Amino acid sequence: MGEFAQVRPLAVVVAVLALVFTLGHSPAAAQQTDAFAAAAQELKGRLSPSALEKAFPGAEEVEPIGGRPPALAVKIGGEVVGYVFSTKDTVNATGYSGHAFDLIAGMRLDGSITGAVLLAHHEAIVGRGVPQEQLDGYIAGFGAATLDNFRAIRPDALNRATVSGRAMRTGVQNAARLVHAGHVTGTLSNPVEVPTLDRAGFVPMTLDELRAAGSIVSSRVSIREIIRMFEKAGGEGARPEKSFVGAQTMDDAFIDLTVTMLTLPTIASNIYGDRRAETALEQQPEGGVTIFLGSNGLFSYADNSHFQAENDYQFTLFKIVQGEREFRFTRDTYRRMGSGAGFTFRDGMTFYLGPDAGLDPLQPFDVVLMVPGATKAGEPMVVAHSMTYQLPGIHILMPPPEPVPAWVEAWTASEVDLSILAALLLVVTSVFLFQEQLVRRRRLYTTVRVGVLAFTLGWLGFFMGGQLSVVNLWAYLQAPFTGTGLETFLLDPLIFVLAVYTALTLFVIGRGVFCGWLCPFGALQELLNRAARLLRIPQVTVPPVLQERLWAVKYLAAVVILGLVFFSVELADRAAELEPFKTVISVKLAREWPFVVYALVLLGAGLFVERAYCRFLCPLGGSLGIAGRLRMFDWLKRKPQCGTECRICEADCPLGAIAPSGEINLNECLQCLDCQVDYYDDQRCPPLIQRRKRKATRAALGSAAGAAPDPVPAE
Repeated sequence: MGEFAQVRPLAVVVAVLALVFTLGHSPAAAQQTDAFAAAAQELKGRLSPSALEKAFPGAEEVEPIGGRPPALAVKIGGEVVGYVFSTKDTVNATGYSGHAFDLIAGMRLDGSITGAVLLAHHEAIVGRGVPQEQLDGYIAGFGAATLDNFRAIRPDALNRATVSGRAMRTGVQNAARLVHAGHVTGTLSNPVEVPTLDRAGFVPMTLDELRAAGSIVSSRVSIREIIRMFEKAGGEGARPEKSFVGAQTMDDAFIDLTVTMLTLPTIASNIYGDRRAETALEQQPEGGVTIFLGSNGLFSYADNSHFQAENDYQFTLFKIVQGEREFRFTRDTYRRMGSGAGFTFRDGMTFYLGPDAGLDPLQPFDVVLMVPGATKAGEPMVVAHSMTYQLPGIHILMPPPEPVPAWVEAWTASEVDLSILAALLLVVTSVFLFQEQLVRRRRLYTTVRVGVLAFTLGWLGFFMGGQLSVVNLWAYLQAPFTGTGLETFLLDPLIFVLAVYTALTLFVIGRGVFCGWLCPFGALQELLNRAARLLRIPQVTVPPVLQERLWAVKYLAAVVILGLVFFSVELADRAAELEPFKTVISVKLAREWPFVVYALVLLGAGLFVERAYCRFLCPLGGSLGIAGRLRMFDWLKRKPQCGTECRICEADCPLGAIAPSGEINLNECLQCLDCQVDYYDDQRCPPLIQRRKRKATRAALGSAAGAAPDPVPAE
């Protein structure tokens, strides 16, 4: 961080004093504006020239600006070409630790990201095992993003620290959208909260494009079709009042009606041009709507009824219907409108409705033509022909969409991995649900045990980086105090599911389900020890008295590390290096040599003392052991002879978790089930051996007593 400018105390004090002064003496809007300006000034104070060059290459000058959100205007040649902003100031983006990181990015006016620089963070997972050059490369990659496309930024590039990487990417994306809306488009200052007519926006469109979009709708009824409609309603011989004079064929248009909504500039100005569109809307009440009806064909909606007092000066041949409401128009609510380029009608009129009329322009409505006529007998009748108009969405302003949560993307992208994890957890669950059937078959048990451990190490550990750590544990414990929401933990689906499963099984049968079957580092130790035994490497038995004292170390380590979290995350992070998980599992020994040597020493010790690290040092195991005291069940079976007549299980327990009395210390037990295999093995368990021998003896005696006498030899 040496290259970055430090926050100047005087600048902070001045900014705070200015903020306090404005809060006490200005209206609310002025207070907020001054607060944003002060935050922008403070951002400039902590932005060094080298950091600015990374965030916005080529920037010649930055200038704090007012308004929401805080940002710095970037100038080149005296012209504003973009903005620089911080995720901390705009959206207060937080990482897995629950603390905000200070990630500064630049953005051009077109929404393309120019670069980014990370000034500060508290991500322990990133700090442990992710080389600085790898982190710098990931941050530099933000320069390939655009406002709507951050897919090129791959969080998995951070060596399994995907939660932090995804949080940083989401923070920059959300902040960029906010800055663009606030300082480029201006939509942030007055966003719509409900769907609203776009009365000001304009998009160049041709008539064909407007028709294709549904902005202009037409309905055509031929002479043949209108006759069928009348005969269906009034019987054979029924005809419309309007004559067919001038028609050439029965397929000529009797009705040719066009409807559109001229209220919107994208429609009106594209049809008539700005000046004539303005004229067309002169009589529109403020907040009202203007509907255009254009008619060709033999029949027109525009008769002279609106000039006649007996009709209340209303148009009688059409109406607009929406739901249960009808809308009629008079001589005072219309205007004749001439043709536009390619928009030609015999009768073209605009009709106006005020905002209180009750028509909802966002909902569909019907234009209904009332075509007068008569039956064959001369009785008057009316046939209604309706067409529906629905304003297309391109003319409607929508509230800013809620951004898709980053965790949704993470879960969607992890569907296959989660399916594989679910299968692994199902296998482990089945081991315990059907453990009695499994442990009766020593070879089957060994195959399942080694297979699960190998898969846990290879796929869950080395391939997926799914190693739970005390860092994960303290993140969950800190959440209520740091305000970290569930969404943060959902950013890493694999770890989240594994953590939930571990918590559930922890309170069912204890820590052993995770520690014994799903911990990649634990699996590595056990598999190495199995190999050591095959190679006849001598095993060291730790005396019970010494073992009890060594057990206490992991509990002490757990208490110290989790306690430090609430005083200093940095100190807790250093203490958490007691775990070799990151070095071995996540980065596969690609760390500084002291960490590598430490990890190799622990693995070497495990060759002679099975799971030495798990038994004596692991703070995660210690934490789970403490919580595991609340377990509800104990499924490990014992016999009265255990610890008195027989101590086979005690000798075979790889962790020394069985006392000379035969009692199993479930706080130290990893549920490997070795003792249960012995429990059912009539070749190993003395009580079962005796029972087997007694059964064999009784069978032999019974067979002898029931034998037939020797036959008498023939003379």
